[in-house]
Amino acid sequence: MSGMSGMSGMTGGTGMMSSMLPNISSASTGNVAGVLSYCVQNNYLSGSGATSALSSLTGKQDMTSSSDYKAGQQGQILTGGSNAFSLSSLKGQMKQKVCNMVLSRAKNLL
Repeated sequence: MSGMSGMSGMTGGTGMMSSMLPNISSASTGNVAGVLSYCVQNNYLSGSGATSALSSLTGKQDMTSSSDYKAGQQGQILTGGSNAFSLSSLKGQMKQKVCNMVLSRAKNLL
């Protein structure tokens, strides 16, 4: 078995879907915080890690009043330029995957 065997549990087409996922690393801190809020409120993420990262990010000055944060709360990931990625365009497990990516990015920003 190769080291990639852990990926085999995903349903067909996931490889192609992964290439269509947004580049979270280009999203602003405010947008990451907003998307994290969206993910927690919609139960795509739960647990103390998600809520702790969210409260740490939203505790920063002027964070929750930014337009990037507000877009994130609507499930919009702003990846720079005129590109926005809507979580509503994803189904089930893919939303959770993106939310986990956002949580990972949020922890890196702390």
